[in-house]
Amino acid sequence: MNKILTILLIYLLIIQVNVFAQYKDFIVTTKFIYGLSQNGQLKLFDKSNGKLIEKEISNSSEILFIAKDKTNKLIIADKDNLIKRYIEQNNSWEIISIYEGNIYGILFDSNNHGFIITEKGIEDVQNHKLYFSNNSLNHQINYENKWGQPYCYYMDSTDKIWLGFGYGEWGGNLIVFETATNQFLTPNLGTFEIALWPIKSFFEDSTSVYLSAGLQHMMTTGIIIRFNNLKATTVFRSYIHWDFPNKHDSIKSWMDAEYIGPATYDKSNNSIYFYSQNGIFNGNIAKDLSKIGNWEFIIKPKLHWESGQRDAVGSPMNVSKISIIDKNKFIFLSQSDGIGYFDGDKLTMLK
Repeated sequence: MNKILTILLIYLLIIQVNVFAQYKDFIVTTKFIYGLSQNGQLKLFDKSNGKLIEKEISNSSEILFIAKDKTNKLIIADKDNLIKRYIEQNNSWEIISIYEGNIYGILFDSNNHGFIITEKGIEDVQNHKLYFSNNSLNHQINYENKWGQPYCYYMDSTDKIWLGFGYGEWGGNLIVFETATNQFLTPNLGTFEIALWPIKSFFEDSTSVYLSAGLQHMMTTGIIIRFNNLKATTVFRSYIHWDFPNKHDSIKSWMDAEYIGPATYDKSNNSIYFYSQNGIFNGNIAKDLSKIGNWEFIIKPKLHWESGQRDAVGSPMNVSKISIIDKNKFIFLSQSDGIGYFDGDKLTMLK
């Protein structure tokens, strides 16, 4: 009897994981949200309200990664080693390129020229030239002929590619590539101790590129860094603080430091948004954002956390991406609960 109950519980846990772990990525285009499921299928949602659109977008093989080009068209990399562009007008695919080996992402510069992120470097889609650097800003991390998988990547408005890595208690690493000259650049980290901070995301405002970083290892930590002309300054570093657990509480208590995950910028209100274990916050960059009191609490989603963080004691970050949709609207990608759509008032988990 006990054996039967154990098998049943395991089965139910497997079902629960499969129900929750619905998506591994999303992109937001002019009108739509494209969600990529764990089994490599696409689902389409209305950007304005988050409702599912009953339209099948099929591909001949499993889709591994999604992106968008500078014209806001959907781009995929699939298991047939093809990179394709989706032609919405006739529900078809245009082959852009063929790739080899492991691919981790696709980015496009301001001229809509594509680059592939691989473990062995950055590849130009058109001529298939590969660019690699074994320089490491983290003295604990050494590269020989490959980097491995970056945690996050970003093409900024000046066509520089930023790669962020996370190694748990061994911190992070940062690689910057100038696509105009095909050269790797060395940022000035200043007081930013990259050997302590696994990088979680990149974003930018009208003048600067930012990164967010965080770690749970015995205790929680988080930081947001601004780069002006590749020189780093700290915008916010989280510490344990005395505050209200949420905006409805009337009694203050000690709050853990923010375990900061992904962050982004909303130009409509000149604010940075970040996710942590305490919820989603935003802060106007015109304010002194070094103080947690100048950040506004927005919402705390009820999300699942997993244990067994790679290279560290504690939980891996359970939200990997956050994007602005419109003023006061954003979506995020969770580790186990799918895509969250916040319309400024209510949170809906997209199915």
